[in-house]
Amino acid sequence: MMGDLTIRALEAGDLDRIAATDGGPAWNADPGLWQDYLADAARDRRVVLLAFQGRHVVGYGTLLWRSGYPPFSEAGIPEINNLVVAQAARGSGIATAMIGRFERLAASRGKPVIGLGVGLYADYGAAQRLYVRLGYLPDGRGISYGEKPVVPDQSVRVDDDLVLWLTKSL
Repeated sequence: MMGDLTIRALEAGDLDRIAATDGGPAWNADPGLWQDYLADAARDRRVVLLAFQGRHVVGYGTLLWRSGYPPFSEAGIPEINNLVVAQAARGSGIATAMIGRFERLAASRGKPVIGLGVGLYADYGAAQRLYVRLGYLPDGRGISYGEKPVVPDQSVRVDDDLVLWLTKSL
């Protein structure tokens, strides 16, 4: 149940609220990251959204206008990036609402397609299922490690850099 969910752009005064959130192991409250995000937003490189329930931050995510993943970058596909919902708030529709907002933002800029990458180990299972349910499909290029293609017989580490890239027509 989302209740009083509000989604809005990151503001400089939000950094303490992000740091105060016990979001679980995926939550990143590093002030340097958030300062970088504020700078990127000021330069229109990315949109940074926060989800609030009341006064509490329960989720965050960004939309990169120019993805670091070469096939997206070359095709002008914006990338939903670093989408995290606080562990205690998961399963309540917050990620779905944030993704919908990112999709509308991309469409408002005339982007016909939006994309994202998802990790391949079990911690990403709920996200994998959500993205498919929302209409995201593999981009057909296989998996990547550090945004570079993984080729047959190549060994890679299974961590957050091992990703399957998905796209959705808007």
